[in-house]
Amino acid sequence: MKLDKIEKSILDAESHRHKKELEITNFLLSHGPALKSLIRTQQENVWLDYQRAALATEHGRLENTRHRRDELLSKLELRKVELNVASEKLQQGVATLDSYKVEIDRKREADRDVVREISAQRRRICGDLEKIYPIEAIVGRTLAFSIRGIELPNTTYDGYDEDLLGTALGYTAHLVYLLSFYLGVKLRYPVYPSGSRSYIEDPVSVFQGSRTFPLWPRGSVYYRFEYGVFLLNKSIEQLMNSQSLLVIDLRHTLPNLKCLLLSMESHG
Repeated sequence: MKLDKIEKSILDAESHRHKKELEITNFLLSHGPALKSLIRTQQENVWLDYQRAALATEHGRLENTRHRRDELLSKLELRKVELNVASEKLQQGVATLDSYKVEIDRKREADRDVVREISAQRRRICGDLEKIYPIEAIVGRTLAFSIRGIELPNTTYDGYDEDLLGTALGYTAHLVYLLSFYLGVKLRYPVYPSGSRSYIEDPVSVFQGSRTFPLWPRGSVYYRFEYGVFLLNKSIEQLMNSQSLLVIDLRHTLPNLKCLLLSMESHG
C-alpha cells in the first residue's frame, strides 16, 4: 500500500510537471515577442552600463591629458621667457664682444706702435753704444777687431799686453752689460763691469770655490781668467740668440758683438 501511494504521488508529480511545462510552453508561445524584447532590453542595459563605465574612464584620461597639456603649455611659456632673456643676453654679449674686438684691435695697434718705437729706440741706442764703444776691424788681419782702439784677440792672448787685455775686456763687459739691459735679456752669467777689473759670475755650474771669475789676466789665476772670457762669450751668444742670430765661432768675441750691433742697427 505504501509503494502504491508513493507511485501514485510520483505519477501525480509528473502529471503536474507536465502540466506546468505545457503552461510554460503555451505562455512562451503566446508571449514570446515580449520576452525577447525584455531580454534584449536587459542586454542593452548591460551594454549601456559598460559603455558608460568606458566613457567615464575616457573622461578621466581626457582630464589627465588636459592637465598634462596645461603643464606643458606652462613650461613652454616659461621656456619662451627664458629663451627671450637668453636671446637678449646673447645680443648684449655680441655687442660687448664687438666692442671688445674694437678695443683689442686698438690695443694691438698700440702695441705694434710701441714695438716699433722700442725697435727704433733700440736702433738709436745701439748706434750710440757703437759710438761709445766703437768696434773696428784691423786692416790686413782676418777677424781681428779692436774696441775703442784697443785690440782684443780671439781667445789666444799669448804675446799681448795684459793691461791692455784687461782694458779691452772691461770695455767689452760694459758693452755686453748695457746691451743686456736695453734688449731686456737677463744674462745666465751676470756681468759686473768695473773698468779693467771687470768680472763675471757663474751661478749655475756645480763646482767649489768662488763663482766670480776675473776678466783681466794680470795677477789672476789664468784658468779662471780663461773661464771668465768663455762665460763672457757665452753671454754674447745669449744676446745674439735673443735676436735670432747664429754664432759661428764662440771664441770670436768682438766679431760676434759687431755682428749683433750691425743687426740691431739695421733691423732693430
